[in-house]
Amino acid sequence: MTGHGTRSRAAAATAALVGCALLLTGCGIKRTGVIDSGHAATVKVSGSKGNFLYFVSKEGDRLVPTPFSVPEGYNLNPVVLLRLLLDGPRGRAGEVGLTTGLPRLPDGTEEQLVVSPYAHDGTRVRVPFAVGNLSDLARMQLVCTIGTSVVTDTLSPVSLQGSDTTLPAADCDLKR
Repeated sequence: MTGHGTRSRAAAATAALVGCALLLTGCGIKRTGVIDSGHAATVKVSGSKGNFLYFVSKEGDRLVPTPFSVPEGYNLNPVVLLRLLLDGPRGRAGEVGLTTGLPRLPDGTEEQLVVSPYAHDGTRVRVPFAVGNLSDLARMQLVCTIGTSVVTDTLSPVSLQGSDTTLPAADCDLKR
């Protein structure tokens, strides 16, 4: 029985050495340089008591949700949220280079901002400037900011009505 036990231990030791050798040689995998894989990962914040303003990344290629909170028990009127969005990124959002694709709100037109109550087909946002020539990202800034705030924990479709046209309802699509 001693010979059988010695052979088993020798076989196990040989297998371990071969396994280590394979690991150390890398199994023939060649080294490569650093591969650019795009933007850093993003995190979807859910269940938050705050609201989000959606601004354009400093690269100008995607939307970035910018959270802010209101005191517990308070609901922020969507028109106020719209006004904050149209004022552009401020504070930390501006410091990190976020921008906006939306025009500034013309002086004296604040009362022309309207966000309709939620209905079965979504929400309508009326603004005092043309919406037909806005970039996709600028449209999504409006759609995402209002669409995520009108009904808690729900993405609501939003149609945009400007001085030139009314656009069909759209859902927040952060891939644009």
